[in-house]
Amino acid sequence: MLAQKNIADILASDANVILQISSDDLKAFADRILVGAKSIAMLEAEAAASSDQLLTIDEAARLLSVSKMTLYRWDLNGILKKVEIGGKRRYRKSDIDRLAGCKM
Repeated sequence: MLAQKNIADILASDANVILQISSDDLKAFADRILVGAKSIAMLEAEAAASSDQLLTIDEAARLLSVSKMTLYRWDLNGILKKVEIGGKRRYRKSDIDRLAGCKM
């Protein structure tokens, strides 16, 4: 039975070889790849969620030093798009940070 680590080492070496492995070893290797991919996807999702915190209208207006009506007009003009959640208007913090950086 060939260890999973050895399969990865052989693949990484770019050696021109023919492998004969059992279906159990192949399944274990595939499972290992899937677990790694899921871990990466979860980390990326967590990073995106933390950077895309949603703010209320009042919070967004205060951070940008503008009125609520200005936020409404900016949404209509595509400057700062709103996110509708349960009929409530929210703004992505990352969009506000980007816009605040442009204003300075």
